[in-house]
Amino acid sequence: MKILDLSVELRDRLGSANSRRYRRSGKIPCHLYGGGQDNVNLVTGAKDVENVLKQHTALVKLKLGDQEQIALLREVAWDTFGEYVDHIDFTRVEMSDEVEIKVPVHLVGIPAGASEGGQTVLVMPDLEIFARVDSIPSDIKIDISHLKIDDAVYVDEVTYPPNVRPVPEGRSVIVVLQPPKKVEEPTPEEAAEAAAAEGAAPAEPERVGDEKKKEREKDKE
Repeated sequence: MKILDLSVELRDRLGSANSRRYRRSGKIPCHLYGGGQDNVNLVTGAKDVENVLKQHTALVKLKLGDQEQIALLREVAWDTFGEYVDHIDFTRVEMSDEVEIKVPVHLVGIPAGASEGGQTVLVMPDLEIFARVDSIPSDIKIDISHLKIDDAVYVDEVTYPPNVRPVPEGRSVIVVLQPPKKVEEPTPEEAAEAAAAEGAAPAEPERVGDEKKKEREKDKE
């Protein structure tokens, strides 16, 4: 996982009112903690945060003047409507630390059962793992080309990169190939309603008596 530079400044004005003022000026309040050091209140540019989120990375190098600190983007708080970032929490890490983090799942290949109408369902789009900071993968690639209908890939079946292991979840399903959905034939009543809705008169089913009447008329001929 790539590490992006993120410039920060000390936040000397605290409180919700000042936080709103920072956001109106294009800055996001941040909080840096952990690593056996004091908690620090910071601010960073909203556009810089947007760039980090677009890169789908959780690792940043916080640059405060001539000081640098590798940090893990631990929590992003959004506004009520999910339109803009309200606050960010960072935690200090060293490259040799092991951290718990979620990374996206990337499916590779076309399932063998796709030709029979099998439908791929990604149950777990993000996978929770333990990983050393210097070994955090950008994603977890899973080959699904062998999957037949009703087959699944479980957490404990995946081959993980070095220094990476899954958070214990037993036999949790990551992806499954489901059978094709059956198309149910409409009942006569449903067919009649559908035809009526389309403005066409539904054809009446022939009764047993009608068939015998036609046979007698043929015999007379």
